[in-house]
Amino acid sequence: MAERRHPRPLRRPGLLRAALAGIVLAACGIASARAAGPTVCIDRANPMQRVDRALTAAIGRLEGVAPHIVSIDTRDGTDALNAKKPRFFSMLARQRCDLVMGFPVETGDPALPPGVAATHPYVKTGFVIAGEAPPPAFSRLAPGTQVGVVYLTVPTTYFGAGPGARLAEHQYSTPAHVLAALKRHEIAYALLWQPLLEQALAQDHMTIHQRPLAQPHANWSVVALYAPTASGRAAARRFDAALAHLAKDGTLARLVAPYHTP
Repeated sequence: MAERRHPRPLRRPGLLRAALAGIVLAACGIASARAAGPTVCIDRANPMQRVDRALTAAIGRLEGVAPHIVSIDTRDGTDALNAKKPRFFSMLARQRCDLVMGFPVETGDPALPPGVAATHPYVKTGFVIAGEAPPPAFSRLAPGTQVGVVYLTVPTTYFGAGPGARLAEHQYSTPAHVLAALKRHEIAYALLWQPLLEQALAQDHMTIHQRPLAQPHANWSVVALYAPTASGRAAARRFDAALAHLAKDGTLARLVAPYHTP
């Protein structure tokens, strides 16, 4: 019986490899284009930056994209100098990023910097009254109650008239100093910006009870800013749609829990 010979394979691996490489590269190019997410500015000086980063990552996972984070720092250098200019946020939104995270807008007074628009809010926060004992409403504090504030903040305006006029105000340079005064029982309660309070508590680990302040200019919502251009509006629509999805499944509440006020 004659021996059956198998046909010899074609010896043209170079062409085959080249063709396969072309297909792979093309596929990778498509994947890379799909994976390109928005460019997002996050300020390292913002006490809410961890929430901003976590939310950006969650939206990226939801959309199957990889957002690019541009870190800015308004405490130092060029960013600090530019932050004093009226058009700072407009410049960021038009030149450096699609979305500028972490901007607080007063509840009931949606005033924005010039040249930008805002997404839907993703955090409700503001000033709180805090103490080692559960605090009452500010208006129900007993006359003479020792209350600490950080100087040059909104709560320093609450002691000239109304319920604050009968209280004893103590001013300190930082939230950490206010917490130290609480620990020494030098004051009974403190009026603080909630994100700064949470940032200080992350270092101090005190057990503090807090309550939202029902005072003028005390309640704020946090939004992302964008340029009112076609690309900016498209980025904002995607952001808002993702927010709605994350809110519905409970993810958003978990991400913003330390800063969310009822």
